Amino acid sequence: MSLDRLDPEIPPSSEMEGVDLVTEGTVTLAKVAEMLEHGVAKTTGRKNPVRDLVTLMLESDIVEFVVGTRINEAHQDPNVPVELDLRRNIIRKIASLLETKYLKKSQLQFI
Repeated sequence: MSLDRLDPEIPPSSEMEGVDLVTEGTVTLAKVAEMLEHGVAKTTGRKNPVRDLVTLMLESDIVEFVVGTRINEAHQDPNVPVELDLRRNIIRKIASLLETKYLKKSQLQFI
């Protein structure tokens, strides 16, 4: 886990050999969708896993999503914020934003 760039709103990233970016999951993805929706420039603001992931996506021509479909029981609590929608819906929103707003091609695969 990388603790050198802590952000109180975003879980820290981790490191794994051969992988560009390892992040927490739904919280991070929800923030990515929010950032893409608001059109935040990739070079501004604090460095954190959300900004890193947005930068990777915007630097790519094609973004391929391979998404697990297992339900995270921790997110089934009615007290969990609505932003933590099902992973599939967040990914669909990110893919749509990438295609319509940023003219990227996206591919979705749910397993």
